[in-house]
Amino acid sequence: MSKLINFRDLGGHTTTCGKKLRMGRLLRSGVPTELTTEDIARLKNHGLAQIIDLRRPWETEITPTDAVDSVVYLNIDVMADNHSRRALGPNEWLDGLVPHRMDDEMLAFYHGYITLSSAIKGYRDFVRACLANETGAILFHCAHGKDRTGFAAALLLRILGVVDEDIYADYLKTNEERKEANAAAMEGYRAKGLNDEQLAAMVILYNVKPEYLAAAFAAINAEYGSFETYIEQALGITKEDITKLKKLYLE
Repeated sequence: MSKLINFRDLGGHTTTCGKKLRMGRLLRSGVPTELTTEDIARLKNHGLAQIIDLRRPWETEITPTDAVDSVVYLNIDVMADNHSRRALGPNEWLDGLVPHRMDDEMLAFYHGYITLSSAIKGYRDFVRACLANETGAILFHCAHGKDRTGFAAALLLRILGVVDEDIYADYLKTNEERKEANAAAMEGYRAKGLNDEQLAAMVILYNVKPEYLAAAFAAINAEYGSFETYIEQALGITKEDITKLKKLYLE
């Protein structure tokens, strides 16, 4: 993909029952914007049926997701109930950038994926959309395809029975996939006047660490006792739903 950054197909992962995720069914990426004709053609070749956007309203206004003919668009604001500085808008989150605070901010965000009402509802709606997708591919994304999208991918992979080692490998692949885009972003921020300390903080924010995803899984255990209880009680995903998801996405 020439314009679609941090794009990958979740297909090919092996589950504990020996099955594999179908190729061309579950796709993740950064925001699909300013796509080339070739990018759109490749997505259509994947059988793209739906795009799920996990961003805030102000994010979708600044950088709209490209409309693709015959593809359904769904916006799910998983962080609607987050009122931290970074969630307020395009300028407020730049204030107070200090490297030693960034890890704590990221850990708090991932904890929020489990505890915020909007995140509980949002990820429930996300899984429900995957359940409703009888044929074709779903492309789900946020701004950079790393945090909200990263947890969404991890959530699906765990439900489908992929081992944690492979889940973390897919999650951390973001750092390599976004390497060039991140470097360009840092140059852009430097040109806007950010100092070295602020840029160091931005580098942290633009990458992922295994402890971030681990914080979400730890919050699941702390709040619900187990992943199985979380998906059943918080997300309302039944054993029958899991069976259907495996039928839809495993081969």
